[in-house]
Amino acid sequence: MQPQNQKIPAYYEQPVQRSGERRLDGTLEYVEFVPESHIRIYYNNKTEGYAAHHHDAMEIIICAENKYTVVANNKTYELNAGDILILPPHMLHEIICDSPGVRFIFLVDIELFNYFQEFKSPDIDFSEPYLCNATLHSEIHQQVYSYFMQMTDIYFSNNIFWEASIYALLLQTMIMLGRDHFYKNAERAERISADNQKEHYEKFSNLLKYIDANYAEDLTLEQAANYIGFSKYHFSRLFKQHTHTTFYNYLCRKRIQTAQSMLALDMPITDIAFQTGFNNLTTFCRCFKKYTGCSPTEYRNKFCHKTIH
Repeated sequence: MQPQNQKIPAYYEQPVQRSGERRLDGTLEYVEFVPESHIRIYYNNKTEGYAAHHHDAMEIIICAENKYTVVANNKTYELNAGDILILPPHMLHEIICDSPGVRFIFLVDIELFNYFQEFKSPDIDFSEPYLCNATLHSEIHQQVYSYFMQMTDIYFSNNIFWEASIYALLLQTMIMLGRDHFYKNAERAERISADNQKEHYEKFSNLLKYIDANYAEDLTLEQAANYIGFSKYHFSRLFKQHTHTTFYNYLCRKRIQTAQSMLALDMPITDIAFQTGFNNLTTFCRCFKKYTGCSPTEYRNKFCHKTIH
């Protein structure tokens, strides 16, 4: 017999009630932020999971009690109490749960981050799932967890300037994770001087800026390696070390993210494919479905449907 869901403690009731249940169109979830804000935080103690879905907000899952299984980008994460998993916008994911527990779920619009050039550096890039726990981040995990708990207190207290206060803590948290990632990369890297470590960091930061500006071109791994002066084999290893993904996966995700915005415009899908760097429509559609879980046409229909409601 499956355990019954527990009642949410009064302290964790939503400060502004949602208008209704979750709204889904296929796998696309329409995020309902607190009115006139860009954040929604849930205290979730339901003994149930959530089928595969995605949305245009960044999701942060914080396991407070018991265990949860999250499948994101075809990878499985077993979350224990204290673990924090950060998922980028429009990443297909599901949560599996069959026993009582507590988790906090943050849904955050991260458009603000685009105004900070440093958030495009290789060491604070969250285009892939990012797991923070006591094992992987022993030196900062407790502080990061504390920051997120402060955010929940601010949110559920519903005091003045609550949203700005949460974003201030969130930015501080992301910077801390980025710095920790940078220094861990330096430790794992081959023994090179501090000057060379800084040089590698600057080169890859400039490379990501270059990709952002030229993703629509016919970029190749060899061109990217030449751009920062490495052999393609050395480059491939360092690129994955810095970004946790391959060069082509990074480039494809950048193109798809841009295509998602362009699909809101009255443009033929074929034109969008070519303007985002794809050589043919078939490749574009296959890549688009891989990262969003639906075809460009389905995504456009869902987006238009969303604007009406």
